Amino acid sequence: MITLFTLTFTGKVEMTSFEVVSKDSCASWYNHNIQSLPPKKRPFSGRTYYEYKGLHVVDYRCSGH
Repeated sequence: MITLFTLTFTGKVEMTSFEVVSKDSCASWYNHNIQSLPPKKRPFSGRTYYEYKGLHVVDYRCSGH
């Protein structure tokens, strides 16, 4: 399982969890699918995020090992 920490329009952090369905580890999946995207910055907070399927991803956690 991977949990993506995402920013809402108002700057609130929410969590979205799903199972990684691949031979890769959770961290490898994140590096390949998220961190390979160009980073973006929020104009007022300056927080860096990656846009993935319409979500503004700021961090992740792996679980279920």
